Amino acid sequence: MALGGLVTIVVVAAGIVLISGAASDDRVADGVRVAGVDLGGLDEQAARARVRRELDDVVRRPVKVTHASRHFVLLPDRAGVHVDAAATVDAALDRDDAGAVAPRVSYPRAKIDGFAGRVAKRIDLRARDADIDVRDGKLSRTRARSGAQVKRPQFVAALVRAMSRPQAAERAVKVPVTVIERPDRTLVDLAKRYPTVIGIDRDAKVLRLYENLKLKRRYKIAVGQQGLESSAGRYKIEEKIVNPPWHAPNKAWAGELAGQTIPPNDPRNPLEARWMGYHDGEGIHGTKDIASLGTQASHGCIRMSPAAVKALFKEVKVGTPVFMQ
Repeated sequence: MALGGLVTIVVVAAGIVLISGAASDDRVADGVRVAGVDLGGLDEQAARARVRRELDDVVRRPVKVTHASRHFVLLPDRAGVHVDAAATVDAALDRDDAGAVAPRVSYPRAKIDGFAGRVAKRIDLRARDADIDVRDGKLSRTRARSGAQVKRPQFVAALVRAMSRPQAAERAVKVPVTVIERPDRTLVDLAKRYPTVIGIDRDAKVLRLYENLKLKRRYKIAVGQQGLESSAGRYKIEEKIVNPPWHAPNKAWAGELAGQTIPPNDPRNPLEARWMGYHDGEGIHGTKDIASLGTQASHGCIRMSPAAVKALFKEVKVGTPVFMQ
């Protein structure tokens, strides 16, 4: 009987142990933390309540988004983001030992996708070739750029990960971008293709010579007078002539010389020393009338001093771009 009583106690004790073990399966293991919040020993209901109380507001803190010098902000609160207490506690219950569990976040996919789309609209770029122009009297250089596109699935995933790290001092995401197209022409290519470039500022009465797309010299010039203005636009040097004859245009301002060809060194020939033609009878040439430089005095051509036009003539070739502003 004494032995029988002992067995009974042991069985009862074993029953107590089994019951106690079953209850522990419904509680979070000791030392399990979610974003710094201790859930150890809590049952499922209490753990969910603590997750909602401690983490819901924290999960909805702003997420800073950056790309190069651009900055955007995702406001999870406005996007309807909140902590998924049930999924978070399920993950905590699945742990058998102490450790950290990342909080699970619930969010309307359409709103996060919409934010990603708005950011992508600002960042996505088509490829652009390099170009040159004259603005405000100076050579303007447009750099080439590659075509770029935001990797949206990876971007959305990065946003979700950031919202799942509420303990971070600053939640930031760099936008993942991929190159989709390369430019065909760079500034290096243009510098090789056009070793010299002429820029003409009609208002300032200045001709600028660029070498390798960098300013090399400035020259004082005369431009077309009112009613006979030098034509603005993009041109190129079409011909170069030393001691050019003058083919007087058949126009009223040419007077009795209209339609005639006046040979070099003839005092009636206004073209002195050199001629560089670029557009429809217009060109760059030297003049004896030095006093006219810095004014509107010509019949559409660009006048330079004989010394200056000779120097320019040596620098440029047929095909050199001429930008007339």
